Amino acid sequence: MTELPPQESYKYYSTQRPIGPGTCPSEPFNKPVHIEFYEDREPVQGETFRAWGEIIYSQPLTEEEIRQYELKPSRHNKDMREWMERQTQAVGKWEKAKRVPESKRFTWYYSDFGCYALKEFVMPEQLSERARIVERQEAARSQKAQKKKRGLDR
Repeated sequence: MTELPPQESYKYYSTQRPIGPGTCPSEPFNKPVHIEFYEDREPVQGETFRAWGEIIYSQPLTEEEIRQYELKPSRHNKDMREWMERQTQAVGKWEKAKRVPESKRFTWYYSDFGCYALKEFVMPEQLSERARIVERQEAARSQKAQKKKRGLDR
């Protein structure tokens, strides 16, 4: 395809197989606007995985489409940036509360803007795993507080 990607586009990497017919979503309302084929399964710059190529859409794919076609979204997609920003704030607050040593933190506090920023070396998968830990601990803490409130916990 020779069309250039739109200004706000969504890039996905084919990590499991070369791109060909039936290997990526192509819905009438969201067809690929650009496909780049790699010569081989190559490392993706700035990521921790290799891919056979990249596919660009004008609209984001659904979670089901990403899973079904075994694609990896680019960390630069608008939806991924927003998702990672929410996770970064939650993880940053948790790291501060737990007094995680600086050398083991995924975030740093950006005092000029009053928010947390993700350290450059942290991959989206690492951030997601730490965010799941935070969520599980918050859920357990909330459940314990509810039990205590109801008088079930002594």
